[in-house]
Amino acid sequence: LSGLADQCADCWRQQDAGIWELPEKQHYTMSKISCWQALSRAIELADGGHLPTTCRERWDRERQRIQQWIEAHCWSEERQAYLFYPGSDRLDASLALAVRFGYPSQERLRSTLEAIDHDLGAGAFHYRYTDAQEEEGCFLACTFWLIEAWAILDNQDRAEAAYADALQGLSHGVGIYSEMIDPQTGQYLGNLPQGLTHLAALKAAMAIGGCHPER
Repeated sequence: LSGLADQCADCWRQQDAGIWELPEKQHYTMSKISCWQALSRAIELADGGHLPTTCRERWDRERQRIQQWIEAHCWSEERQAYLFYPGSDRLDASLALAVRFGYPSQERLRSTLEAIDHDLGAGAFHYRYTDAQEEEGCFLACTFWLIEAWAILDNQDRAEAAYADALQGLSHGVGIYSEMIDPQTGQYLGNLPQGLTHLAALKAAMAIGGCHPER
């Protein structure tokens, strides 16, 4: 684990394919936040006596640099949201996970969730990123990630209403959820069953029930 943290500290400045494994390499905002998360968890483990503390201060320095880079390059004043990647005007629904990760800019994250809901929402569900609707359906895990984030940010009524709407939209079938859904017809798309969708739904339900990350 210490070696992985060192690798993260070494490599976070590189472009990558992002959480969605896209062919275009970019400095994806979610990748940077994931590196911030990895170093944060490594620091917690070191402080708890579970990892050597030899590189703890370096991990903390790099974590701070990552956050400074994100705030300087990935935030859009015009959109009032964290962008898919710097220089883009596109949005990425996976940024809802930053709330669970404990990324500290809560007001900016709240504003980003609003933008994602507005731009990527289709009825009860959400697309993965801007323009995804041209080639696929709504990605169900993204909807539950947003619901979880609203619950963690103490917007309980909104989270509960969105959860009820999502479950209503998924009520056909035998209770096994797919990867995606056509928001117009309700037809399941992609992998079926999809474990990620079920896990995201469970995490959202736990957050609504008060089981929040203790960050």
